Amino acid sequence: MSKARYALRVGTRRFMFGAVGLTLMGLAQHRLLLANQPEASKQAMIDLDIASELLMMRHADAPGYSDPANMTLNDCKTQRNLGSLGREQAQRVGETLRQRGVKTATVWTSPWCRCVDTASLLGFDAPIIKDFLGSFFVQRDRSVGQTEALEAAVASWFARKPTTALLLVTHQVNIAAYSGQSTSSGEMLRIKTRKNGKPESYRRAID
Repeated sequence: MSKARYALRVGTRRFMFGAVGLTLMGLAQHRLLLANQPEASKQAMIDLDIASELLMMRHADAPGYSDPANMTLNDCKTQRNLGSLGREQAQRVGETLRQRGVKTATVWTSPWCRCVDTASLLGFDAPIIKDFLGSFFVQRDRSVGQTEALEAAVASWFARKPTTALLLVTHQVNIAAYSGQSTSSGEMLRIKTRKNGKPESYRRAID
């Protein structure tokens, strides 16, 4: 074989291997781009039925346990409040909801500052304070009355045929009393309701 033909064959092989290498590199880069997409964009949209379903969220992360003995509702300094992690968490939840299709929402909140702040940081309309969403962690005898008030308010809301999603921000004890489920800080339930405002079924709103 002449030196010219040998050089041509070697050059052709190098070109072919180079082309295959570039193709494989391109596929790897494409897969890497897909893997690095925001998690919310890879999740299914929340197809919320605003005629019968609501979102119920436990306030975002607030370091500590319960509230100080001298706590008063009109003074946030006396309460357990959101930390920097909780504030970021609330904003992230709101962004995720919008990415998944929940563009507008009416937000009801407990009067506790950590709930009001969570509700505000979600980024929807200004939250509406509802006393029946207030914590009864210390005063457990209020559980039944507040839960019944919540059910009545929910029934009334859906009877009016709403045009926006309903999102509730409250406390672990309130969520457990209404739905029977335990939630961690910043976690949200998607609850299907009956006509009387009681829950029929639930699932986690954000996986």
